[in-house]
Amino acid sequence: MVITHQGTILIIEDNPGFRFCYKAVLEADGYTVLEAEDGEQGWEMTKDKTPELILLDLMLPKLHGFEVLKKIRAHSTTKSIPVVILTVLEDPKERAKGIMLGANDYFIKGSDSPKHIVKMAVGVLAKAR
Repeated sequence: MVITHQGTILIIEDNPGFRFCYKAVLEADGYTVLEAEDGEQGWEMTKDKTPELILLDLMLPKLHGFEVLKKIRAHSTTKSIPVVILTVLEDPKERAKGIMLGANDYFIKGSDSPKHIVKMAVGVLAKAR
């Protein structure tokens, strides 16, 4: 079975285990996956590679996820990239802040299987296309 290229997705996540799980699911579905392990690296990769979707953790070293999101939305070449926050922070205030700053959606890691969360995140990408 040949899987066609579906697009490029950037995962900005400091936990290698989470990156591995989500990357495996995305690659099995035909996506090219880029990985950044901190906020600064994620912002640089966003500018340099212009992915079609970003999965963004909040609790990141060097640059908090909300700061990365602000930079993405403020930059002319990245402002329209769909961003899905993927975090362990379940606080409704954090979710509201993420949406207010321009996130397309907000999912809680561990609330569902990586496969299901990826399906929902890819749905955000499909709506943006």
